[in-house]
Amino acid sequence: MNRFAFLIHPLGIQDVVRYAPRAAGKREALVAKILEWMPPYHASTITGVRSAATGQEIVGEFVCIPLLPAQFLQLQRSEVERRVLEGARLGQELGASMVGLGGYTSVVGGAGRVVADDLRVGVTSGNSYTVSTAIAGTLEAARTLDLDVRDASVAVVGATGSIGSVCARILARQVGRLILVARSKSRLQHLAERIHRESRAAVGLETDLERGLMSADIVISATSSGGGIIAPHALRPGAIVCDVALPHDVCREVARTRRDVLVIEGGVVVAPGNPEFNFDFGYPPGLCLACMAETMTLTMEGRSEDFSIGRGLDFERVEEIAALARRHGFRLAGFRAFDQPVTREKLDEVRYERQKARRRGMVVLGG
Repeated sequence: MNRFAFLIHPLGIQDVVRYAPRAAGKREALVAKILEWMPPYHASTITGVRSAATGQEIVGEFVCIPLLPAQFLQLQRSEVERRVLEGARLGQELGASMVGLGGYTSVVGGAGRVVADDLRVGVTSGNSYTVSTAIAGTLEAARTLDLDVRDASVAVVGATGSIGSVCARILARQVGRLILVARSKSRLQHLAERIHRESRAAVGLETDLERGLMSADIVISATSSGGGIIAPHALRPGAIVCDVALPHDVCREVARTRRDVLVIEGGVVVAPGNPEFNFDFGYPPGLCLACMAETMTLTMEGRSEDFSIGRGLDFERVEEIAALARRHGFRLAGFRAFDQPVTREKLDEVRYERQKARRRGMVVLGG
């Protein structure tokens, strides 16, 4: 039976409390220091994931790297790499033929290259299937809200990152105008030049987040910022936001104050079979993230090879993993946002608000 391992880590104190209730009420600084002292550990065994194409069942192992997102960004790079390598080696020792890098573990060490070079088994960040599902979900949301993407202005936040850059290159062939948002002007210019060689899309560059969002009908956000960077006032009426980042880039205040904006989580899929994850990682039974689904798909294929590794992703691999995942029975979950399903009432509300804004002349693109 083919086996995989998937590296996870807490996305915030609420996750730590979910795993360890005694942490409730403790100071975050104290909890973070305790996590620094903890080694990676085996969190649970995953069963019941079964290919719709072959009937084969695979088994997986969750391996937890006990670090918060801020610690991935603030601790010495060598220490973070050591911790991730230790967790990946544990997955290999547990019998995995494929190791998936979840959350911030996929950003460490040249976007997974250090881990891939160290292990004897295949390694993937899962970013190729994440790109595929994020774009598919975004386009489906646009259709649901009667938004023609051929006339839309689309902002990609974190455009120079591994996920953002490929999303931008794919969307450039389909949308009216593309706004690339990232901190490095030189890297943005390099990406824009590549897009101009590949398509005829009108491309704008922006290093200021709020200026980049102010004219966007659709936003795909995929940064490693630590979460909460997209505020309610920055989004235009009727906007669709696909939040691919973990922790999420869109702050929770948007849900409370912007009835006219649709936020969806990127890359949430239904796993085939009767999956038992035996670990509460924040999703209803049977649902997982696309990065994990990519790891499982490659395991079902018996492909113990490095797949989505490094900062550059290939179109061909995005298309390939989407086809393989579909064959084995993975499919997009319904729209979700802020840990809840998006209701039909919410979709109707955003559609109405968008139409109202358009009538007032507030929405000039993407109508």
